[in-house]
Amino acid sequence: MRIVSHLQEVCLKNRQLPIACMLLAILICICSHLRAAEQQGLKRRITVRDTIEMTEFADRGYFLGGTPTSPVAIFSPDQKRFLIRLKQGNVERNVVEYRLLLYETEKALTSSSGKVILQMSSSSNREAIQEVRWLDNETITFLGENAGTLPQVFRMDIPSDRVLELTHHPTAVVAYDISRDGQQIVFEAAPGRTKSAETEQALRLGVVIDSQSVDELLDGGGERDDPRIDRELFVQHNGEEPVRVPSSDFLTEYLPLKLSPDGRFAVLAVYVSAIPKEWEGYEDQVLRPYLVEKRKPGTLSNVEQYMLVDVQHATMRPLLHGPKAWLDEGIAWSHDSRFVVVSGTFLPLNFEDTPQHPDVRKHPFVVEVKIPTFRIQAITGERVYISNGEALSNRIILQPGYGAPGGPAKIFEEVDNHWHEVPAFADASDNPSIEVGLEEDSNTPPRIFAKDRKTGKKILLIDLNPQLREFALAKVETIRWKATDGHEVEGGLYYPPGFERGRRYPLVIQTHGYDPERFWVNGPWNSAFAAQPLAAEGFVVLQVGDSVEQGGDRKYVNTPAEGPRRVAAFEGAIDELDRRGLIDRDRVGIIGFSRTAFHVAFTLTHSSYKFRAAVLADGFEAGYLGYLLWRTTDFEGVNGGKPIGLGLNSWFEKCPAFQIEKVAAPVRLEYYGPLNFLGGWEWFSRLSLLDKPVDFLWLPRGTHLLVKPWERISSEQGTVDWLRFWLFAESGCKAETPGACDRYRELAVRSGLPHR
Repeated sequence: MRIVSHLQEVCLKNRQLPIACMLLAILICICSHLRAAEQQGLKRRITVRDTIEMTEFADRGYFLGGTPTSPVAIFSPDQKRFLIRLKQGNVERNVVEYRLLLYETEKALTSSSGKVILQMSSSSNREAIQEVRWLDNETITFLGENAGTLPQVFRMDIPSDRVLELTHHPTAVVAYDISRDGQQIVFEAAPGRTKSAETEQALRLGVVIDSQSVDELLDGGGERDDPRIDRELFVQHNGEEPVRVPSSDFLTEYLPLKLSPDGRFAVLAVYVSAIPKEWEGYEDQVLRPYLVEKRKPGTLSNVEQYMLVDVQHATMRPLLHGPKAWLDEGIAWSHDSRFVVVSGTFLPLNFEDTPQHPDVRKHPFVVEVKIPTFRIQAITGERVYISNGEALSNRIILQPGYGAPGGPAKIFEEVDNHWHEVPAFADASDNPSIEVGLEEDSNTPPRIFAKDRKTGKKILLIDLNPQLREFALAKVETIRWKATDGHEVEGGLYYPPGFERGRRYPLVIQTHGYDPERFWVNGPWNSAFAAQPLAAEGFVVLQVGDSVEQGGDRKYVNTPAEGPRRVAAFEGAIDELDRRGLIDRDRVGIIGFSRTAFHVAFTLTHSSYKFRAAVLADGFEAGYLGYLLWRTTDFEGVNGGKPIGLGLNSWFEKCPAFQIEKVAAPVRLEYYGPLNFLGGWEWFSRLSLLDKPVDFLWLPRGTHLLVKPWERISSEQGTVDWLRFWLFAESGCKAETPGACDRYRELAVRSGLPHR
């Protein structure tokens, strides 16, 4: 550094020494790189494979990007022990490995070591160990499977490590609950599949097509683990042969199921097959289009309802006559099984508005239902939910719901058969002596801590991924910007490692789901999103969140304004980051997944802004072919009506596929599942006809949220390779996925786009 200082003095005093000044420039450049390397500690850059092999807290709700459906620590009834469930991808074996750790409560604050009591690996899209319950202080039950086997309900005696299989169903058991005495089990299972075109009747008489979906008609006949397929419900008494509970509605393990403590009844949520005409009276903006849409009888709707199962008689009926909201769901039984409380349900329309509970048509409630009289009492209409379904005495704890302002839980107490909100209580008699929680934020990887409730002393139980200290990770900043239509949006900005102020970087927009309280290594989900690996390649990555206005985006869903509103958010982000001098606005890529596949499709066809590359992954794209195949109300809502008569004019203006000649960006399509490639066929076919660069990845056994390591690599690494090829065209192809470079170069040559 002294040499550099001396040369600076020489150059300043004598401008006729060009060699010295050139040497100075070289040395300054070298020193700045050495400084950057020193600051990064010579850390390596994270890859997609690294993210797959991270250890994660294993919980379905947490995996889905939301609140965990189970507590971090699952305490025994006497609170002297607790369990923690973890998972980790294994790329070599293409499995996800699960382990169950046991801790002694008294020792947790002095010794952070837990004992692994169970290990299982899943080669399917299911969790290898899930729905863990304490039957007593020495015994647990769980839903488990090992690679190549079907999941069943198991019982484990902890002192002896003895594991006993409780169900022996010929297909996959995907959800269950069990009574306190372990004698009654209610479970959902995948149906056995038969080829509809190869039944004896079909071969003799043909197939009459009426209410079947395209998926049913083209199904290959093998059992599938896709949760969108209808499940079958069974009750099993004392280890006897299970009895099926008939249902005309549609079941899935992604909706809650809860057995009463005495094993007499169960409550679960279903997708309703026959929506009552009177439900058109509900006014919730998001739910209403699905309540009024015209469907063939017996076909799957997008409307849910809580149902009550009579376990003894194997029958099912509605718990109350109102639809269930998509969000803030929860079920909790009383200790004596005399009532059940559910959250996120609409009250029946004949339930009169009161000053305490107005607007029964407009929003969901938390409701108590007496069993077996079915007397209904509304507890609260606030946006709250039951966080976990532990058995109740006369108190219930409700957490802030989706879109509600953060804050403490609310406590309601039943007195003389009426519920009242009461002040938060500090009585720890019903709580374990320690509190176990997961701590993280956008820049802090998740760790599990134990905290003494009395003293506040806290100890680190598990650092899930200490290896992350070896990586140069992107710094994440929560930012806000004005959309081009004026509304304000929040998101998370990932700065590439070694970020240099004043340099303009290529930008990748990941289009929804930001939460500043979560450490998103890829984004909220693993399908196509790859935030940290993209940042490691030199991209600035923006994870878009919601409108700052509470509930501001919901009122536009399924209307012709939905697409333009999201386009305005993306355009405003580009303007803001360009104004800050952070990005090269001529090198912008965008990734749409699930619902935002439509938002990206609409952007590519209706925005005047330039996008260099795009990814549309396993999502609703609002196209004409999709409407003919699946005909849900979403297509009509965003395109302004049915594509018939005058409505077709609206489609020609709004439907992205009808404007596809305007697409200037190379497009990568990804679809997952046995028949889901049909969802991308219109875009693939039309872009191919126009000789526009389009890449199409189909993962036949993938689910909407990808799980298996190899499929995640295909999707996430494929996204990184695709965006790197088109946004860094001058640097040549460095694709990690086999054959990608040759394929991408061929597309570039055919379309005349720049490449190396």
